[in-house]
Amino acid sequence: MNNRTRYKNEKLILYFSKAFIVLVFSCALYFVWTEYYNPYIPNPFYKYGNYMLFAVFVAVYYAFVKVYGGFMVGTAQVHDLIFSQIIAIGFQQAILYVIFSLLSYRLVSPLPFFIMFVLFSAFASLWALVTDAIYFKLHAPKKTVVVFENIDSYLSLKGIRSIDKRFNVVRTFNSAKTSLAELFEQIRSVDAVFLCGVPSDYRNEVVKYCIANGKVAYVKPKISDTIIRGGRTIQLMNVPVYRCKRSDTSLIYQLIKRFFDILLSLIAIIISSPIMIVTAIAIKAYDKGPAFYKQVRLTLNGKEFEIIKFRSMIQNAEKDGVARLAGDSDDRITPVGKIIRKLRIDELPQLFNILKGDMSFVGPRPERPEIAAEYEKDMPEFALRLQVKAGLTGYAQVYGKYNTPPYDKVQMDLMYIAHQNILEDIKLMLITFKILFVPSSTEGVAENQKTAKRETRKK
Repeated sequence: MNNRTRYKNEKLILYFSKAFIVLVFSCALYFVWTEYYNPYIPNPFYKYGNYMLFAVFVAVYYAFVKVYGGFMVGTAQVHDLIFSQIIAIGFQQAILYVIFSLLSYRLVSPLPFFIMFVLFSAFASLWALVTDAIYFKLHAPKKTVVVFENIDSYLSLKGIRSIDKRFNVVRTFNSAKTSLAELFEQIRSVDAVFLCGVPSDYRNEVVKYCIANGKVAYVKPKISDTIIRGGRTIQLMNVPVYRCKRSDTSLIYQLIKRFFDILLSLIAIIISSPIMIVTAIAIKAYDKGPAFYKQVRLTLNGKEFEIIKFRSMIQNAEKDGVARLAGDSDDRITPVGKIIRKLRIDELPQLFNILKGDMSFVGPRPERPEIAAEYEKDMPEFALRLQVKAGLTGYAQVYGKYNTPPYDKVQMDLMYIAHQNILEDIKLMLITFKILFVPSSTEGVAENQKTAKRETRKK
């Protein structure tokens, strides 16, 4: 069997695995519907009505699993697959409970939905374990070489998920000390090449060589690459070019986004008001200090505004006047603060910033002027994040961490800026719900660090 046929067979097995779990869940729901709910609603469904509802079961489950990455076999770790599946199932069951209740003109018993949630979650966990094992049985780790410019660019690859299971790194090369001829000689004996922080002219030659010789090239982009990728492809006198310009979203998009910001922030404030009241009382009771604190942040075009958060640190946490991010074991954080930071409750008052119009639900996280200025000393491109209004969540929050290096944050924020649309905003808000339960996303910076910049390493 040649490699091409084997690759097709492997993809077919994975497609079958995904289709299998979708059909199992949908058929189980269809059985519950036809046997326990449909016969007792005022206007029962018949043949085609049941078929349409079956299609809804399939669509709802598939949509949520895609949003949360529950089918990303091979690129996500198995525990992340399980977690994504469980969240998707939870949303599916909640939506179907509402649909069934509306069709029945009453609140139906939630017990069957709870039982299905437990059984589906167990089955999905088993599916993820088996499918992940099958994937890595079919896909041996690729023999890989890594090419980097400096040690920091090499270390930036450490965050790539499952790198040890997917890639067998046989050698590393410093582009400044390795000629193209020497590198090409090594590439002939491997399957893939990782390029990170490599000069553009060097990188371009390596990528072209990989394509010509059937090797896979993985390129960690530079900020300029991200900007160009977000540009619009046009033809000028039969010449293909990328048109790159400052963010210029349509008025319709801005109006729709603002409408949803107002509507959703009002709903969220009403729903979370009991939590906010309890939190304010707990903070006040601990040290008699204020429950809230305000801090100057930057938003669209560098405009300053005061962000509102629950106070999670001691009073006068920055009495020395030096702006700094919270560390992993920061003794300024109070016991109450540790809890509300872990549960993200400290962020809830920002709903009032969104309602007021200082922020949006989705956009680059607003940075402090002092820290932004520190980042811009080494990386002027950091200011490019301010092309749009700051947000409560965004690419950097969903795919990064609190301590993600600023260079990577800029890349992720520019990716969002280049692809803004309502569906993308909705998707990011849904994914944000998932990261609320991921402890690593709140990791602080290292001790003695004031910002998220990596320390410069001596060569």
